Amino acid sequence: DRDLSHVEQAKKTVEVSFRKTKAAKLAKQMTGDVKPEDRQDRDLSHVVISEKRNRKAAKYLMEQAPHQFATKEQYERHIRQPIGQDWNTTTAHKEAIAPRVVAKAGKVLDPIGKQSATAGAGKDSKEQGHRPRKPVAA
Repeated sequence: DRDLSHVEQAKKTVEVSFRKTKAAKLAKQMTGDVKPEDRQDRDLSHVVISEKRNRKAAKYLMEQAPHQFATKEQYERHIRQPIGQDWNTTTAHKEAIAPRVVAKAGKVLDPIGKQSATAGAGKDSKEQGHRPRKPVAA
């Protein structure tokens, strides 16, 4: 009978020490460059959100939206639009996946000249719109 109480006491001690070490690890993780009141997980006692900068993902982040989009939100909305046949009509899907330039195999294509590449640069972004691109026959 006495041995069982020692075993139970030992289990409680191990459980309490485990909780203490887990809390210490969480406290160690939470200290860093970000102030505790500025943390994203300040109101969530059961969650730890890492505030570290992901260097591997940083190379995929863009400083600004591509030139045909006026705002970041406009670009993100365009990216979220699915291309697949399940979400679009057949004609819309074909137009979305159509190649920009159609040429027969083996045909030599001339490079784009400086004048033709800058011809559309002066247009306002509202005038250009977001019409589907028609393939150019070469």
